[in-house]
Amino acid sequence: MSSRYVEVLNHQYTAKYVSFTEAGKDYRNKILNDKIEVSIIIDLEWIDTPSDF
Repeated sequence: MSSRYVEVLNHQYTAKYVSFTEAGKDYRNKILNDKIEVSIIIDLEWIDTPSDF
Protein backbone atom coordinates (compact mmCIF):
# COMPACT_ATOMS: atom_id res chain seq x y z
CA MET A 1 0.00 0.00 0.00
CA SER A 2 1.31 3.45 -0.92
CA SER A 3 0.36 6.99 -0.05
CA ARG A 4 1.29 10.41 -1.34
CA TYR A 5 0.07 13.96 -0.90
CA VAL A 6 -0.93 16.24 -3.77
CA GLU A 7 -1.17 19.97 -3.14
CA VAL A 8 -4.16 21.34 -5.02
CA LEU A 9 -4.05 24.97 -3.91
CA ASN A 10 -1.62 27.19 -2.03
CA HIS A 11 -2.92 30.67 -1.24
CA GLN A 12 -1.98 33.56 1.05
CA TYR A 13 -4.98 35.23 2.65
CA THR A 14 -4.42 38.81 3.81
CA ALA A 15 -5.80 39.49 7.29
CA LYS A 16 -4.37 41.17 10.36
CA TYR A 17 -4.33 39.09 13.52
CA VAL A 18 -2.32 38.75 16.71
CA SER A 19 -0.55 35.60 17.85
CA PHE A 20 1.50 34.88 20.95
CA THR A 21 4.80 33.04 21.31
CA GLU A 22 6.07 31.74 24.60
CA ALA A 23 9.40 33.23 25.69
CA GLY A 24 9.72 31.69 29.12
CA LYS A 25 7.60 30.21 31.85
CA ASP A 26 5.30 33.22 32.43
CA TYR A 27 6.20 35.58 29.60
CA ARG A 28 4.63 35.75 26.13
CA ASN A 29 5.52 37.85 23.10
CA LYS A 30 2.69 39.35 21.07
CA ILE A 31 3.27 39.26 17.29
CA LEU A 32 1.15 41.12 14.74
CA ASN A 33 0.72 39.04 11.57
CA ASP A 34 -0.86 40.07 8.31
CA LYS A 35 -0.95 36.85 6.24
CA ILE A 36 -2.49 33.42 6.64
CA GLU A 37 -1.15 30.63 4.41
CA VAL A 38 -3.80 28.19 3.24
CA SER A 39 -3.00 24.87 1.55
CA ILE A 40 -5.51 22.37 0.24
CA ILE A 41 -3.95 18.91 0.08
CA ILE A 42 -5.36 15.60 -1.12
CA ASP A 43 -4.08 12.36 0.36
CA LEU A 44 -4.04 9.76 -2.42
CA GLU A 45 -3.93 6.15 -1.36
CA TRP A 46 -3.92 3.11 -3.58
CA ILE A 47 -3.52 -0.61 -3.16
CA ASP A 48 -3.00 -3.48 -5.58
CA THR A 49 -6.24 -5.28 -6.35
CA PRO A 50 -6.43 -8.75 -7.83
CA SER A 51 -7.05 -8.91 -11.57
CA ASP A 52 -10.09 -11.18 -11.13
CA PHE A 53 -11.90 -8.55 -9.06
